[in-house]
Amino acid sequence: MDFRDYVGELPRVDGIAVLGSSEARACLARGALLVDLREAYETNFRVFDEENIVYLPWTRFAWSRATLPRNQALILADAAGIYGRKAARMLRDEGYENLSYLAGGMLDWDRNGMPVRRDGAYELGGQCACKLKTRTGANPLIGKSMAPSSVPGTDAELKQD
Repeated sequence: MDFRDYVGELPRVDGIAVLGSSEARACLARGALLVDLREAYETNFRVFDEENIVYLPWTRFAWSRATLPRNQALILADAAGIYGRKAARMLRDEGYENLSYLAGGMLDWDRNGMPVRRDGAYELGGQCACKLKTRTGANPLIGKSMAPSSVPGTDAELKQD
């Protein structure tokens, strides 16, 4: 998979491929790596149901992005597509070439019927954003049935945050 000259359904932005959810899924099947930038509270009850994925929360991206492979196609994804675009620009500015980001993030991925794993017991609830919490605690979706990451330097510590 090579995004350097990729022509897809959506126009490139700043020289970076922008993927719709079905395109991203096809690229993942061809060997791209999905980099999920969502924070732990955003992954509590819903995660991408994909094999080739690494969790690198946006708040850790600044100092952990060097662990991402330069020799693999990367699809950067977040909740709505904002941080994926920023992360792709940062990596591009550091010499990464084989980059894309998921337009609409998890919201569009889920809305378009792409595979998602859910656990309703961990869905966030509360009266306002300051009081959101899960019903039972830690996230069962990350770490238990996820295949180990193929990214050097990313381990359970990065996957569980």
